[in-house]
Amino acid sequence: MKTWRQRNMLGAVLLLCAVGALCSDDVKTPVCVSSHEAACLLPADYLNPSAPISKELAVGKKLIISLEGLSESPVCYWIRGEDRVMTARNGSQSMVTSPLSETDSGEYTLTCDSNNAAMFSTTVILHVVMKRPTKPQLMLDGVDVSDTSPLFKCVSEGFPNPTITWSGNKDVDEAKMFKASDKRTESKISSSEYYNTGMMCCATNAEGQECMLQTSSVINKDEVSTVTLSKNQSLLLRCRVKGYSLRAPVWEKGGRQLDARTLLCKPEKEEEECGPQRVKNASHYNVQMAYLSIRSVREEHSGTYTCKSTNRNSKSVHVHCLGPFSFEVASAVTPSAQLDETKIISAQEASSTCLQATVSYHPVLHHCSWETPDKNRTKCVRETWVTQHRTVKLCDPLISGDYKLHLEAGGQKETKTISVCVVDEPKFNFLFNKDDDTLNLETVSLVPANYTWMFCSKFNDSCETDSSWDEVPNAFKADSDVSCNKTIKSSVRPDLGDGHHLKFCLTNSIGSWCQSYHIIIPPAVQYSIGKQPQDIIFLLKARNITLLLALVVVSTVLIFFIKKKNFRSTGESLELQESRLHHPALNQTSCRYRNVSTTADNSEG
Repeated sequence: MKTWRQRNMLGAVLLLCAVGALCSDDVKTPVCVSSHEAACLLPADYLNPSAPISKELAVGKKLIISLEGLSESPVCYWIRGEDRVMTARNGSQSMVTSPLSETDSGEYTLTCDSNNAAMFSTTVILHVVMKRPTKPQLMLDGVDVSDTSPLFKCVSEGFPNPTITWSGNKDVDEAKMFKASDKRTESKISSSEYYNTGMMCCATNAEGQECMLQTSSVINKDEVSTVTLSKNQSLLLRCRVKGYSLRAPVWEKGGRQLDARTLLCKPEKEEEECGPQRVKNASHYNVQMAYLSIRSVREEHSGTYTCKSTNRNSKSVHVHCLGPFSFEVASAVTPSAQLDETKIISAQEASSTCLQATVSYHPVLHHCSWETPDKNRTKCVRETWVTQHRTVKLCDPLISGDYKLHLEAGGQKETKTISVCVVDEPKFNFLFNKDDDTLNLETVSLVPANYTWMFCSKFNDSCETDSSWDEVPNAFKADSDVSCNKTIKSSVRPDLGDGHHLKFCLTNSIGSWCQSYHIIIPPAVQYSIGKQPQDIIFLLKARNITLLLALVVVSTVLIFFIKKKNFRSTGESLELQESRLHHPALNQTSCRYRNVSTTADNSEG
């Protein structure tokens, strides 16, 4: 790998080439150059591809499709599905997309024609992604400057470029932050800002946050702490001694004092391969400090490092350098539960309960997402300002079904499943069957569950207290099945409980519920002891005779009045006829009637 000096020289050469000061005339500067703002695709490199071209870009970047190297000024089309997204014609040298998002990922076709004849057509698969920041490399900078506190440098990569922040809410203006290259961000801050506190730097982008901690402690007693790192991670140790001393604290390993000379790489190795490893002393006020910085740890860096001071107190740190990767899901929901168990919650708690898993991994948990029962994926909620994301959560409203936790760390993928059962209050549906005089119930409930019927005696008018209710004999049932939603059916005969108030009660792991039902039963015919049928027949006969006598009386009275009316009408008619016989000229005769007699007064002349 190249040193910083070689890299800077190369950058200067490229800059001079760009302005034509150093490059010869026969060197043609390429039209398409990838940068932190755009990625370049040269179709001329893929005229006869054996497989689709796969291109990965960061979110927010542009894609430059360069037509450099294609002869005859072709007309090219950038096609997605059946839509022509872009067209290059009339000697255009490139096509440039707008800044891309994750929705722009997919399969495209690049087709070029020349003189109405097809030149080539190739498939391009774009992966527009965001990548979490890498675990920051935390190291010392400016170690060689004498009589000056060293700088802390924090470096991380990601899509999009991460932002570096420092613990203690240090203002960004206090730190020197810059993008050293595409996808890579550096930040530096004076170590004097943290002379009396610990320090952590965090790299953050839209995909999440990764942090690195400087191991720091005050030497006040003999104790040992442990630091676990993955290969190629950085190590930064610091010990502090309060008080003035003629001698600064020093770091030792295996009984040998460490200094810049003992930590240098072997001559045959380039500095970038093993990284600058430095020991540095500094002091602020009455605090003396000793730093130990290893840019990139390897297996041989494992061991116990001890910081000693003149007062014979010491502080030891045991460093573990692990292999390439490992991770496992230790537990979920609670620290003691397994992820493949079932979590049962009430419907009232479903909107405020989080699924939680504890994971163990190194070096970085690259991907973490929850898949819901309706196949939607949600990124894990992780802790902030921690060096290891031990707890990952899903805090969306929960529904019944299987949730899957998808993890990826160190190139390994793992999926765990947890079954969630959201239990609502059961709804009781009653139906009285008149054919067999039974009360039927149907409901849906979590099981295992117990249920029974209760009755309140008809002689008890209140039925308001629990003591007013008794259990119907042989009505208790226990369902030992395991199910989130099971249909339960039960029935009871009201006469078994000797009551007109019935109640169905159900209990499961979430709670207990009861609902009453009031039955109105018409009174049945009651028979007395003895000659019940004969008494009833006698009463019926007496009632019928009474009705018959009343009918006879009414009929007799009615006949009497009808006959009397007919007689009176006939008498009047006869008397009138008789008067007419004696007095032929009725028009000259005045007649007065009184009752049934008639009087006539005749005068002469």
